Amino acid sequence: MSVRLGAIALVLALCAVSVHSQVWGYVSQSFSLVRSDILEAANYELVANISNRDAGENYEERLYPANKWACTARTVPKTESSPTRSMFVDLFRYFAGDNSAKKEIDLTVPVNTFVQQRDNDVTYYETCLVLPAKLQADAPKPNNPSVFLDDKPEMVVLTRRVSGYFITDTAWEEEAISLKKVLKEKVPEADYQSYYRNGYDAPMRIFNRRNEVWFRKTGEAAQKTIDEYKKRQAEKVVAAPVVAEEEKKPVVDEKKPVADEKKTTEKKTEEKKKVEEPKKTEEPKKDAAQNRE
Repeated sequence: MSVRLGAIALVLALCAVSVHSQVWGYVSQSFSLVRSDILEAANYELVANISNRDAGENYEERLYPANKWACTARTVPKTESSPTRSMFVDLFRYFAGDNSAKKEIDLTVPVNTFVQQRDNDVTYYETCLVLPAKLQADAPKPNNPSVFLDDKPEMVVLTRRVSGYFITDTAWEEEAISLKKVLKEKVPEADYQSYYRNGYDAPMRIFNRRNEVWFRKTGEAAQKTIDEYKKRQAEKVVAAPVVAEEEKKPVVDEKKPVADEKKTTEKKTEEKKKVEEPKKTEEPKKDAAQNRE
């Protein structure tokens, strides 16, 4: 009950921020959050699915293609809790219509937060939402200077799905430590100094939640995976015009030769009739002449 009240309070707080048409965008997007399982998700290719229960191994290797993301970033002292909630609100407003086109954009998942410990005892957080496929080429600019659009390159990640209510930094850190322990010996070439937090569900969803920690795979193996993916994409681009031309070609009617053969047969029959008809006419004339004699 308290979770639902908190969600309602969030909606009301967002609505109180503005009195113009964006209010309806906030309300609309808030209801979308309730059904986060139907939102467009960042697409990826599954490279490998490693599952070995006896050894306690269960993780996936994925390749995420280059995409445009809406992001916001902050650096805070290590002793402070993460500012990801307020960061998400900034992104939420952009999707709700706080942009150059004053256009409501469909929300996407996951809410992706890059976490990196830096010098001087500070932590860098970057929270992003991938833009819908239809807006990848032409996304409206954010009005808020703290929100920016970022063209992220291809990336190979190591991850696993876990359930649970991940609303604290501790929960994310414990999962990062646990997954790192599983991966480090198997996949030494990865960036284990930083990680990504990925939440797929709204706070209102209690059961069957989906959470993922990502570690970025590095080294020659990761680059090979990316290069092979780019090669496949290039081949698709080259093949596309050929397929389009093939589709434009008229379909050959396989029945046509049969029809032509039928016409040829009919023509021969008619010619035969023309030859036989004079003969039949001459025969009665011949019989009549014999009778006169």
